[in-house]
Amino acid sequence: MDDDLPTDFQVIVIGTGMVESIVAAACSRIGKNVLHLDSSDHYGGLWASYNFEGLQKFLKEVNADPKRQPQVYNLTEKWYIEKESPQEEIKEGEENKTDDSKAEAKKVWSQATFAAEYRKFNIDMTPKLLFSRGPLVELLISSNIARYAEFRCVTRVLTWLDDRLVPVPCSRADVFATEAVSIIEKRMLMKMLTSIVGYNEEEMNNEFKDWNDKTFKEYLTHKGLTPNLIHYVLYAIAGGTDAMPCLEGVKECKKFLMSLGRYGNTPFLWPMYGSGELPQCFCRLCAVFGGVYCLNRPIDKVETKTVDEGKTMVVIETKNKTVNCEHLVIGINECPKEFMSSEPAESSDISRAVFITNGTIMSSEKEPLTLLRFPPLNEGDNAVTVLEVGPATGSCPKGLFVVYFITKKVKDAESDLKAYAEKVFDMSGGDQTQASDKPKCLWSLFYNVVDRSSAVASNSGAVHACAGPDAGLDFDRAVLQAEQIFKRICPGEEFLPRAPDPEEIVFEDDVTHGPEFRREQGDDDGDAKE
Repeated sequence: MDDDLPTDFQVIVIGTGMVESIVAAACSRIGKNVLHLDSSDHYGGLWASYNFEGLQKFLKEVNADPKRQPQVYNLTEKWYIEKESPQEEIKEGEENKTDDSKAEAKKVWSQATFAAEYRKFNIDMTPKLLFSRGPLVELLISSNIARYAEFRCVTRVLTWLDDRLVPVPCSRADVFATEAVSIIEKRMLMKMLTSIVGYNEEEMNNEFKDWNDKTFKEYLTHKGLTPNLIHYVLYAIAGGTDAMPCLEGVKECKKFLMSLGRYGNTPFLWPMYGSGELPQCFCRLCAVFGGVYCLNRPIDKVETKTVDEGKTMVVIETKNKTVNCEHLVIGINECPKEFMSSEPAESSDISRAVFITNGTIMSSEKEPLTLLRFPPLNEGDNAVTVLEVGPATGSCPKGLFVVYFITKKVKDAESDLKAYAEKVFDMSGGDQTQASDKPKCLWSLFYNVVDRSSAVASNSGAVHACAGPDAGLDFDRAVLQAEQIFKRICPGEEFLPRAPDPEEIVFEDDVTHGPEFRREQGDDDGDAKE
C-alpha cells in the first residue's frame, strides 16, 4: 500500500470521529483530494458502535494501556449473571411479561450466551438522538447521505415524577388526551408552549427580553404553571435543572417542539445499528467521491513548513511514509500540543453507563424506543438522560434491551449514575425468573469521558482540530464545528451539496452510450465511481 499511496493531498483527515468524517465528506464532495487515516482498525473513534466481542476488546485495550484512549477512564464492568447456566427456559408469568415475548418462554441468559450472540449487539460509546428538524437530519437529507442510513422513531418520552416513571405528553393530541393534567393546566400549558414556539432571539421586544439573568424555573413559575407542569416542561422537555438559565430553557423547548410531528409522535430519531453508523455514512460519501482510506495507520509525526509564496504545508509521517497536505484535519485526541493555541474551555467531564437488561423499564404493547429524562435526585446532581433501545433497532438480541445513562460528571460515573439505575432496574443479580416489577440488569459498564467538545483553535491556519463527544443529547455541536472547519478550508464553497443518486451519474463516454448504459454503471449502493 505504501508504494501505491500518493504523497501529496489537498486535505488529510486523521481520525474517523463524527466531526472529522463530516469534514472529509464535505471536502471530497467538492473535488478536494482527501486522505482519511485512523490509528484504529475500525471507524468512529469514541463515536463508534461495538458488537459485544469488540467492546470487550476495547475495554481490555483501555485497561492495559490507558494512553491508547486517554479520554476514557474509571472503567467499571460488572456481570449480574453466571458464566454458564442450565439450558432451560422458564415460562414467563403475566406479571413479568415483556412486550415482544408474550407468547414465548423467557430465555435465561448467561455470560456464555452473551458471547455466543455477540454479533447481535451494537453498543454505542457515544449514544445520541437526532431531532427530526435538527441540523444533522437536514444535512443528511440535503446532501443525500440519508440513503446510507436507516432510522427509527423514538416512541415515547418518560420522566421520573413522584418516585415513578411517567409518560410525558409530547404532541397537542397527547396533552389533551392525558389524564395526568387537568383541563385548566392543559390550557395554561398550550398557551405557554405557543409563546415559546414564537420566540425569536433577534426580536428585541420579545416576551423573554427581561429574563436574561433569571432561571427557566422562575419564568415558568411566573407564568403560573403548576408544579406538575413545571416538571414536564423544565425536566422532561427542556432536559434542565432548577438552575437552567431562562433563555437556554426556551431554546431547548423550542427545539423540541419544532421537531414534533415530522416523523412520529416524538421529536427524536435513533440510527439503526447505533450512532456509530453515522460517521461511517459520511466516510462512505467521501470514498465515493475519491477519498482514500487507511485504517490501522498511526501517526508518528506532524510538522509544518513554509513553501512557495509563504504558504504553509503540513508534513505527516506514518509507518515510514511521508505525506504532505495543504490542510490537516485532526481529532483533538491525536493533535500534537504544539499546534494548540489554547486548551478547551473548562467544563465538566462526562459520566456514562451502559446496561443490558432482560426487559423494558416500563411495559408497552409494542417494543418501545425510549428517552427518559431524570431530574436530579440530590442537590448538586446534574440531570440524567436515559436512552433505552431494543432488538428492533439492531442493538441487541431478542429478549434484551440496551440502556444508556449520560450526565455531566460530579464524582465518577458509578457514583453519579448508580442511584438512578437502581430506580428502574433490579440490580440484585440472582434468579432471572424471579417475579419483579423492574427488569433485571444482566451486565453494566460505568466509565468517564474527558469532555473535549469545545472548539479548539490552532496556531497554524493549516491545522484544524476537531472536538470530541459532548454530553448533549444530539449531534448539533458536531455538525456546527464541522461546517466551521470546512469554511476555513474552503471559503465560499457550498457545504455538502446534494450527492447524485447512482442513476443520475454521467460518465465521460456517456456521449456514445444512452441512458440505459448509465443505469447499468451505477450500483444500488451509490458506490459508482465518479
